[in-house]
Amino acid sequence: MDLPCFEWQKHVEKKWDGLSTAEKTSFSSLLDVDDILSFARSQTDRDVTVLTDISKKYQMRKDSESAPGLREKGNEYFRARDYTTATMFYSQGVCCAPPGSEELALCYANRSAALLHLHLHQECLRDIGRALEHGYPTHLKQKLLDRRQQCLKHQRDDGSTKEGGSGIASECDGSGSLPHVSPAVHLRFSPEKGRHLVAREDVAAGEILLEERAFACVLIPGTGMRSGAQNSAVEEENPDAFGTEHLLCHHCLSRTNNPVPCPGCSYTRYCGEGCQQVAWQRHHCWECPFEGELRSLGVLAHLALRVVFRTGLKEVQKVREMARWTSAPPGGQETSPRTCQDPPELQLDGSYMCVYCLLPHVSGHPSSLRFLCAVTVATLCQSLKEAGVLQNFLGDECDKQWGGVWCPELGMLGAAVLRHMFQLRCNSQAVTVLRDCGVGCSSVSPVQEVRVATAIFPTLSMLNHSCRPNIGTVFRTVGVPVSPRGQPGAVCGGVMVTARASRDVISGQELLHCYGPHYSRMPTSERQLLLLEQYFFRCWCDACREHQRAAAASGLRCPRCGCPLLCAKLGYLCPRSGCDFQLAHGELSRRLQGLEELLDQATRLIETDRPDQAAQELQVAIRDASRFLEETHPLQGQLADVAARAQAAMGNWRQAATQLSRSIPAIQVQYGDDSAELGRQLFKLVQLHFNGQQPPEATSLIPKARHILSLHCDPLCEELQELRAIEDCLQGAQ
Repeated sequence: MDLPCFEWQKHVEKKWDGLSTAEKTSFSSLLDVDDILSFARSQTDRDVTVLTDISKKYQMRKDSESAPGLREKGNEYFRARDYTTATMFYSQGVCCAPPGSEELALCYANRSAALLHLHLHQECLRDIGRALEHGYPTHLKQKLLDRRQQCLKHQRDDGSTKEGGSGIASECDGSGSLPHVSPAVHLRFSPEKGRHLVAREDVAAGEILLEERAFACVLIPGTGMRSGAQNSAVEEENPDAFGTEHLLCHHCLSRTNNPVPCPGCSYTRYCGEGCQQVAWQRHHCWECPFEGELRSLGVLAHLALRVVFRTGLKEVQKVREMARWTSAPPGGQETSPRTCQDPPELQLDGSYMCVYCLLPHVSGHPSSLRFLCAVTVATLCQSLKEAGVLQNFLGDECDKQWGGVWCPELGMLGAAVLRHMFQLRCNSQAVTVLRDCGVGCSSVSPVQEVRVATAIFPTLSMLNHSCRPNIGTVFRTVGVPVSPRGQPGAVCGGVMVTARASRDVISGQELLHCYGPHYSRMPTSERQLLLLEQYFFRCWCDACREHQRAAAASGLRCPRCGCPLLCAKLGYLCPRSGCDFQLAHGELSRRLQGLEELLDQATRLIETDRPDQAAQELQVAIRDASRFLEETHPLQGQLADVAARAQAAMGNWRQAATQLSRSIPAIQVQYGDDSAELGRQLFKLVQLHFNGQQPPEATSLIPKARHILSLHCDPLCEELQELRAIEDCLQGAQ
């Protein structure tokens, strides 16, 4: 939810509609952020009360009454031996229980029992320590001490200290200077392109060009992610019971099986005390009382406010004074960092100056959207002021001298937040993980890229867009270690991005990043429209100029002679002399829809443990598709992929490998020879050959799969580690 919730948007929409034509014209002419905020402040009346009422649907307070019920729910799943779901409910109880309460200690203790059954011994030991620290009942303490001895014995026996992963590669530290920009990268500026990065020298595919820690990041709540349980009844009770906010650390985004709660609210949780303490010091001490309001106002407003909290008011003031050249000049012409006034002293150091100088595109936003953002920020700042939580941030003198009136410091805070909210619509980065969308443990279960957070990476934001980029990004998490004395270490943690060249780049060539619309997934006209609406430019990259999707072969073949069909005004025609076959658009749509329905039906059969029936359905669909679809058509690839899933579900590994091989040509044409999609498909094929005891076939594919995945994935990702394990196993068997 990037923008505010529906109720708040409707409230502001009524205010906008209530403005006179002259007021709307006056507001629309404003380009200076301070002036826009000032206008919005003049229009706010009872908005704080409205926001408070709207945010009541988000219950964020500690709740001593609900915690025992959540613990008992966890006990039910524990007795059913669904230990993964049990830990989720125990974690909910941990977050709802008031600090220092016996209920908190009981939830920690019960969760430690579930973690022991999951063989997560390190996490179990931590929860045992927390239960004892929070006053676990004396008459039950021996049970915990016995459990601790069990864990220690397991650790001595098998060294089981590995913790669960997040879907993003994870590290325990992250020391070193960041951002790290390769010497092969050079910052350039031009009036047409603004600030951008180019290759100073030739760069080979796979070479790391940039590593950067997010300046600030906000987790996106409600994104459905499996808790890890298979066929769990909790999904039947509430499919959205466990979202990203329950499964990931709210500071570094690591997947955590035993989160530590915020001491003040029931929503925010962390992978450990280190992340908890760093987040509290940086921003959460001010955000905590307003989690409900921040949920209502959306991710962009929350992230914009967090950027300012993370920076501090003195640094904001300093940067604003240094960057006066970014203000809109008299005469109504908007000036931005991407004009000839770009400051030559700007460095790629990931500082707040780099964030502040990103283009806000004020004039590009529709007037009604500008008004929504401005009223949102004005109301948020007023709410924070009235609650008294900003006293430490703004300084005691602000309230003493100005009372109920906005002091200059509050105006500065609001203007900075509003500027960042405008910037983030164009410069924020979606943080994604790969989620397994299949069931069971099939080697060919499909994966889906899921957006779990929105972040701002100042240096990465310098990259311009291309629908066919020459760099790829991968995210990893960095938790905050805690010293034996309980203090966080020197590492600040957070989510990090690594940008690698996805293909060879020659010296002087611009480094280009895809903002979302990729040539392999979206037609040219749709990409250009989306980029114009959100990023305010019409894309004319190589892929758009070539009209690749529009000009590409249709992927259709003549069912009579097998020749590729050509697109005509009324349908598709066979170009072969003497063959007059024609396929109307309506008939093509009917045939494709029939195949897609068979595909969906087969998928449901696999997910309901009927793969044999699915294989039969797919056999018919593949036969029908082959009559008029080339092997490179995307639907042929999908049919082959699902057919492989059906065979793998029955343990027919070699038949599954044969089917999956048929999907490779379609993947190559649709996504490219060095695409992440092709790398993952080859990885699945290696798994099938390995399971089917076909060493030569598996060995021959490993180098190519490894090469492609290394262009897009972290070296510690599960796929590359498993490829190494398979290769070692095959070499050892020779």
